[in-house]
Amino acid sequence: MTIYTPEHVSQAEARIKETRARLLGTMGEVQQRLRPSHLAQDAVEGAAQSVASAVRKGTDAVRSRPLAVAGAAGAIGLVLARGWIADIFKGKGRETPAASISLKSKPAPRPRKRAKKG
Repeated sequence: MTIYTPEHVSQAEARIKETRARLLGTMGEVQQRLRPSHLAQDAVEGAAQSVASAVRKGTDAVRSRPLAVAGAAGAIGLVLARGWIADIFKGKGRETPAASISLKSKPAPRPRKRAKKG
């Protein structure tokens, strides 16, 4: 059986105080990190780093293959402008707005139906 002397007890109490102080310090750090303002700041910083990394990778890709990127951008532009391009080839783009409006092209007004009395 082990006999504890007052010296052992005082050493154990000192270790307990030191451990408690470290634990409370760690809990304070955790509380600080879990504050909403700190979490929001971390999220903004992380997003900014992600965007910066993506931009860096994108610029590296453009520098390594400029013709491929130009071709892809042109193809996207053509897809987005396909309606305008089709209008130009059909000849719709040549008419002026004043020439396209005439009295003959307007449909005749419909006669109104009268309600039956009954």
